[in-house]
Formats: sequence, structure tokens, C-alpha cells
Amino acid sequence: MTQFIYKLIMLTLIVGTMATGSKTPTQEHTKIYKVLKVQDSLLFERSFNKCETQYLQQLIAEDFEFYHDIGGIETSKEGFIKTMKNGICNPKNQTKSRRELVKESLEVFPLKSNGEVYGALQNGIHKFYETTNGKEVAGSIAKFSHLWILDNDTWLLKRVISYDHQMQNSNLQESAEVSDDILDTYIGQYEAQDSGLVIVSRTENGLHINAGGMNADIHPKSERLFVHQQSPLSFEFVADNHGVITKFIVREHDNIVEEAFKL
Repeated sequence: MTQFIYKLIMLTLIVGTMATGSKTPTQEHTKIYKVLKVQDSLLFERSFNKCETQYLQQLIAEDFEFYHDIGGIETSKEGFIKTMKNGICNPKNQTKSRRELVKESLEVFPLKSNGEVYGALQNGIHKFYETTNGKEVAGSIAKFSHLWILDNDTWLLKRVISYDHQMQNSNLQESAEVSDDILDTYIGQYEAQDSGLVIVSRTENGLHINAGGMNADIHPKSERLFVHQQSPLSFEFVADNHGVITKFIVREHDNIVEEAFKL
């Protein structure tokens, strides 16, 4: 879902104590750690925080793949860069995202073949913040694993797994009780300008949304208002004068980011 789930992607250079996964890191290990920490900075501080997306061209492998536990899968370098430009780095967006690396969370594990380094696995934890109208609020905290491959002495990012997204400033929100009859009125197909076809179905205690490769459960806070418990998104269903559901409105930190009209 383009505008209301672009919540994906990454990263910043944080000066801190090195965590390498080894009590006595070798000189080679330390060198790789430092190099990939710089790569992390270019990927997140420059490309994500400052939207200098030109760095992505030199950092990402041509057969790049990205796996996100909320946003879904991206299987091309071109598609990932396009998502960045149209989502997080879209100048029309009212909300600006920022990423911070959690101090001391960064780990690097060299990968070798016949004694020669061919790549490395980089793990860490990062926090995201959202700024709207000059006010910054805490967003999600998540873990990441990056597979870097050494190609002709150049480190390229080949695989990304971004997972375990949770909101920083709250526990899972308690759900309200909504009758099955009311929940059933929300089921159906919707059309959104950015996300295209959106399918709303039932879960045991709430609703499920399928849109643009994204699958997510949303939970009722009231009869018409639903929330995604791992992101700052809310979904408000709207009815006409006859009580017929006509659309739902998606908000991020109370700012409208999308409307989907029932077909």
C-alpha cells in the first residue's frame, strides 16, 4: 500500500562501541565492520534521512531483494529505488521520516569461501521517527539483517530483511468489541488512488487488509475506527446517510494519507 504502508526501509552512522559477535575480533573483522558501518551511513543517513537517493545506485546489487514484515517483498533494485522516491522521499509527503541506529546493536559476521571473504551479514536494531508540521514523534523500532556481497572490491547490498516492527511509545493497543454484523459491513473491495485495489476481509476479532502486496490485520478501537498495532496507522470507515459503508480513510499520526472508496 503505497502511501499508508510505505513504512519500510532503513538507516545512520552512529558513533558507539563496536559489537562484533566475537569477543576478540580479528583485524580483518574490525576492518569489515568499519567499512560496512560507513555503508550503513550512506544507506540510511544519506539515502533515507536526507533522501539523497543517488547513493542507492552505487550501494545496491542489481539482483537486490527486500523483505519487510509489514510492507511485503520487493525483488528488484529499480523497484526499491522507485518505492523510496515515490514514498518516503516523495516531496509531496507531509510527513518526513528519520532513522536512528540503536547504539551497540550493530553486528557484523564475515562470510568466507576457501578462506577468502566474499561477503558479510550485518545485523542491528533501528528506531524510526516521523515529523509532521515541525513536530517529531516516535514511530516504530525494528530489527534488520543485511547481506553484503564483495564484488570486485566493492561492497554491494544484496538482501535486506526488516522485521519485528513494534511501536516505540506504546504497548499493543487494546481492541474494542465490535459485533460480527457490523464487521461484515466493512468486507469488500475498495479502490484507492495510490494503492489501487484494496480487499478488506474478516478475521476472528477484526479485519484484514490486502493491498499492493501488503497483508495486515487491523483491530477495532471503536465501531468505525481500526488501528494497525505495529505502525502509526488508523483506518476510519465512513457510511452514507443510509448507513452504507462508502469508503475508509487512512491516517498516519492523525494526518490523512489515503482514501479508499468501496466498489
